[in-house]
Amino acid sequence: MSTALLAGLDQLLLILAAAVWAAAAGVSIARRAGNPLAVALVAAALLVTALRVLTTVLLAGSGWWFVAEKVLLALPLLVAPAVASAAVSLPALIRGGPVPPPRLLPLALAAIGAVAGVACAIVIGYPVTVAAAVVLLLAVGGASALAYRILAGRTGDRWRLAGTAVLLLAVAWTASAAFAGTPLHAGHEQTASAGRSVTQFTGVRAPDARRFTLTAQARTITFPSGRAVEAWTFNGQSPGPTLRVRQGEHVEVTLRNELPGQQAVTIHWHGYDVPSAEDGVPGVTQDAVLPGGSHVYRFQATDPGTYWYHSHQNSSVAVAKGLFGLLIVEPADGDHTVALHSFGAGMTMAVDDQPPSDALVKTTIPPGSPVRLRVVDTNSLPIELGLTGVAYRLAAVDGTDVPGATELNGGRLRLAAGGRYDLTFTMPSGPVYLDVQGHPGLLVNGDTPPPAATGPTLDITAYGSPTATPGRYDQEITWVLDRTFAMVDGLPRLAYTVNGKGFPNIPTPLVREGQRVLIRVVNRSGDTHPMHPHGHHVQVVSKNGRPANGIWMDTFDVRPGEVWEVALTADNPGMWMSHCHDLAHAVQGMEFHLAYEGVTSPYDLGGPAGNHPA
Repeated sequence: MSTALLAGLDQLLLILAAAVWAAAAGVSIARRAGNPLAVALVAAALLVTALRVLTTVLLAGSGWWFVAEKVLLALPLLVAPAVASAAVSLPALIRGGPVPPPRLLPLALAAIGAVAGVACAIVIGYPVTVAAAVVLLLAVGGASALAYRILAGRTGDRWRLAGTAVLLLAVAWTASAAFAGTPLHAGHEQTASAGRSVTQFTGVRAPDARRFTLTAQARTITFPSGRAVEAWTFNGQSPGPTLRVRQGEHVEVTLRNELPGQQAVTIHWHGYDVPSAEDGVPGVTQDAVLPGGSHVYRFQATDPGTYWYHSHQNSSVAVAKGLFGLLIVEPADGDHTVALHSFGAGMTMAVDDQPPSDALVKTTIPPGSPVRLRVVDTNSLPIELGLTGVAYRLAAVDGTDVPGATELNGGRLRLAAGGRYDLTFTMPSGPVYLDVQGHPGLLVNGDTPPPAATGPTLDITAYGSPTATPGRYDQEITWVLDRTFAMVDGLPRLAYTVNGKGFPNIPTPLVREGQRVLIRVVNRSGDTHPMHPHGHHVQVVSKNGRPANGIWMDTFDVRPGEVWEVALTADNPGMWMSHCHDLAHAVQGMEFHLAYEGVTSPYDLGGPAGNHPA
């Protein structure tokens, strides 16, 4: 059984244990006498508890990250009173007749422990902190004391006791700062004279630069189906204009904002490792551009491949509404772009700078021509693809060529949110069909699409020829992804967390220029997280303990229960955002930083520009 299935089963058992133990305690205490229903409920509760212990043991085989709070808190709080219930309460219930209150106390404590396990799963992530443990233990202690007094018949001061327990819990919560964390720029509060400002890491002002202007504007887009949406566009279109440049050229892009109201914008060059000051993250590398303002981005197009750009100001809203476009460096002959994007509930496809379409897209390519389909997932969810009618190669992933790419025929491809695949083939005499999950697809040279591709989904970490990864590392970083309560933007909420914290309280790891860093990403949640470190491509070292092919990526899907290890070379100094590119997850807490030692930033969240990157 996979780690994800085990984790899901454990969640079901967690809830079932709380329900059955509460029912067993409630029935037994209400009647205070042995009866078949109480005996059956206690037996069922013990069975569920044993199954919880078994799933925890099995989960431990996938790593301590998946069981820490279970082993340290949840199971001890449940197993100890469960054993007491089996030894003390169950025999008394089986004998029948009145049961003394002390013999029922273990049932009440087991019910409290089972409910505490649910709270533990929701509130406590990884790592388990002393502060969080103290808060939970105080809550369990107060509830246990109240249960004891009720069973003992000392009910006169129970409300005073309950109030005292709540007060102690609140004091402990506040004093421990269990859900808070370090400031956003923790570790970077050096003065300008002591460090280098992120504003120093800029592109070159080149007189021969390729110059573009992108103007953010509100426009109505109408699809072939007749459905119309109010979109945010670059230069009146979405996707915005495809920026095509040759490798080695200098690029200068002027951003202007003509959006209504106070909707600020930036441009982030997704997957392109630009200098840090050109990365377009409000509150980190610049202030967001307010309506009527402008900003100039400069970088050199050193790396060929398929990339895209989008606003990073309130990106969960801005990208969904259409503020994105494609960046192609050194396009090959036969090059065609395919941008996939959902406006609301409907998936659209934009081919070669044509308007987005929610219908089957048809195009013509002469037989015998070399073809490169540059497919970009601009959504927040992964998309499955298939190509039929021709054997093809997955020539590049996230803008980087795949060494030893072999021919594929009939299988499926899973493209991560924010990711890019380049598919290459020679156009045959018959039709070629790109089927796209949620969209009618792209048909080349035909009237009726052939059957969609079937077969297994390609494991991208085992495709092509292996590429060497660093043999040693100067630093190791672990990011444990979860879904727990945490402070996000100053408010407690059920958040998507990293190491138990939510944005902006996630600690920032510091790296030195030239270091080789191993990043371990562990997904304890039930959601897929496409992780995107800005400013760097990473090499996949392993997945779920199995050595990978060393493929270079800038956005990689970490599915529930998975553990990825990726290698990052610190060769692009600055202050960089890293986040889940399911932008709904980012805005709910799963965004953080990786920064170089000695680098400072004059920007912060909020302010006159209303900087908010997620």
